[in-house]
Amino acid sequence: MKVVTLSRREALQLGLAATGGLLLGCATSGSRRAAMARLNAWVAVAPDGTITIVTPGAELGQGVYTSLPLILAEDMEADFGAVQVVHAGYDPAYNNPMKGYQATGQSAAVRGYCPLLRRLGASARDMLLAAAAERWQVPVEECRAERSVVRHLKSRRRATFGELAEAAARQTPPAEPKLKPASGFRLIGSKVARKDSPAKVDGSAQYSIDIVLPGMVHAAVRVSPVPGGQVTRLDAARARAAPGVIDIVPVDGGVAVVAATWWQAKQALELLDIDFAGGATETNSASVDADLARAIAGGGLVVRETGDVEAALRDSARVIEVEYSAPYLAHATMEPMGCVAHVEGNRCTVWAPTQGPTVAHAAAAKAAGVPPANVAVHRMFIGGGFGRRYETDFVTQAVQISRAVGRPVKLLWSREEDMTHDFYRPAARMRYRAALAADGSPRAVDIVGACGSILARLRGSLDGKADAMSADGVLDWELSIPHLRIRHAVVDSPLPVGTWRSVSHSQNGFFKESFVDELAHAAGRNPYEYRRALLAGTRQAAVLDLAADKAGWGRPPPAGRARGIAIVASYGSIVAQVAEVSLEDGTPRVHRVVCAVDCGLAIDPHNIAAQMESGVVYGLSAAQWGEITVEKGAVAQRNFHQYRVLRMNEMPRIETYLVPSNEPPGGIGECAVPPIAPAVANALFALTGKRLRRLPLVT
Repeated sequence: MKVVTLSRREALQLGLAATGGLLLGCATSGSRRAAMARLNAWVAVAPDGTITIVTPGAELGQGVYTSLPLILAEDMEADFGAVQVVHAGYDPAYNNPMKGYQATGQSAAVRGYCPLLRRLGASARDMLLAAAAERWQVPVEECRAERSVVRHLKSRRRATFGELAEAAARQTPPAEPKLKPASGFRLIGSKVARKDSPAKVDGSAQYSIDIVLPGMVHAAVRVSPVPGGQVTRLDAARARAAPGVIDIVPVDGGVAVVAATWWQAKQALELLDIDFAGGATETNSASVDADLARAIAGGGLVVRETGDVEAALRDSARVIEVEYSAPYLAHATMEPMGCVAHVEGNRCTVWAPTQGPTVAHAAAAKAAGVPPANVAVHRMFIGGGFGRRYETDFVTQAVQISRAVGRPVKLLWSREEDMTHDFYRPAARMRYRAALAADGSPRAVDIVGACGSILARLRGSLDGKADAMSADGVLDWELSIPHLRIRHAVVDSPLPVGTWRSVSHSQNGFFKESFVDELAHAAGRNPYEYRRALLAGTRQAAVLDLAADKAGWGRPPPAGRARGIAIVASYGSIVAQVAEVSLEDGTPRVHRVVCAVDCGLAIDPHNIAAQMESGVVYGLSAAQWGEITVEKGAVAQRNFHQYRVLRMNEMPRIETYLVPSNEPPGGIGECAVPPIAPAVANALFALTGKRLRRLPLVT
């Protein structure tokens, strides 16, 4: 896949950001690009009928390079085979309406952009229809568009979108374009070929590691192993004398070696005689656990409260109290952090695999010391994000290095640097207490959670308010519980914490669905039937029923296996999973996972299934083995031999079933992660009678 750098005029014509667009997969001539007619800031049509659609979302494997253009193409009545896709650079014009800024995360791409993209597609269609009606001198109501062709049925005349594009661009966009009814969808809900697959298969897809610029040099970094630490002594004489070394420059919290090749930079980095000091060097995993336990005992701040929980617990004949915990987790993306930057005079350009162009743009401007208007952010394909690439540390470093050496720089972290300098999922603990009614249903529930706060880190302070984000998903709001109290305590984290795929739902889903399973056991009820009774009359009930039915819940599992069930709602979608598990030499083996999902309007069912599989792989790796530990303030795990992920021969068979829905689209990139850990843990309890309340399940 070729990278074509656009001029400002061409970028504006294609609706890209004035701060810099990156055209991927378009090896057309400049004359053809210039001939494209822009119908709005998101879509342009060439005379040959090629349709260029801008996608504001970052493509990190979750499919938005296909799903977002598909939404626009549906109401536009475009031939999707003629569509090529362009990544938008940073520009407020491409802000996510749900977020108010430009970012891809929290499963908000389709949810946030869908209404806007549908209107834009319908507007483009109406402009093409108006151009055809004007050309033929007929009422526009007599014209129809389908598969990039406008037809006048009475006269049987036809014109392609390419033939009409120039005239259509001169039409006034309609104030309220009419959207297609769901019954008329041709693309939405169908199986389409992903737009990014060919280039990823043939190796032509462009990641930041693929960028080559004239005069470019390479950089490797070493930052204090303890967060907050700084360089206190540096003897760089041996490193400077190493082959290919160009310079050694400081970066935030550490140092970078710049060389002619990355391997030369990495080798020279090992020759540095360097000392660090500072940071919380006295902390370790035991002290983190102790802090969480003290925070739980302290009670925390109230997030939600109804009824009189204490009185209900005091008066109940049966109270269940359990506590769960989960460790820090790394994102462990296959592509380590990296970025290409070029600071040239008072201008700065970055080629960044970023999930957050808005924050990356601001970070680059600050590091370069230039006005924000002089910064261009080119977005690249991303080799895994999972929330890690919301952060901007790797962008800042690349810009700092380029500014110091005055040349374009390609920065790439080593796997060890990546693993030990993450923004980790918080280590967390949660206590549940429930007073059971005579039928075993919860009459009162008291929940206290504790973890490091992502919100507090991002905002600097919570201003004395409860951390509602950390309490996401601790209980289903649909449940009718007379007495309910949810509290949360923020603890100081020695490691920086950040958004990990499904954020707080990942650990809270495990806590909540493990607890519901324990309530079912205490009530002497089937775990599925117990949940079904609690969720009766809710949207979740149909999802739970579908998963149980397809998994054969009422039939015995194969010999030596047991089933566990869990259901979690997150980001506008609901996923229920049934895991079929055995023990092999004492180690859990997951053979089959049945996923039922209600994600509202299903834009791309084929991709939804892929995301269920992706979420299960990611969540199962974390559930079974994922754990980041702290020793003397530093992360102990350095590579995949110490941080295991699921292997190909360990992959379970995954089946995905969709609940038909006319609700607005929900998120799909993260919602399969939270249910898998409790589904497996609940299956292990059914198999062994032993309740596992701490992750990872394999120790």
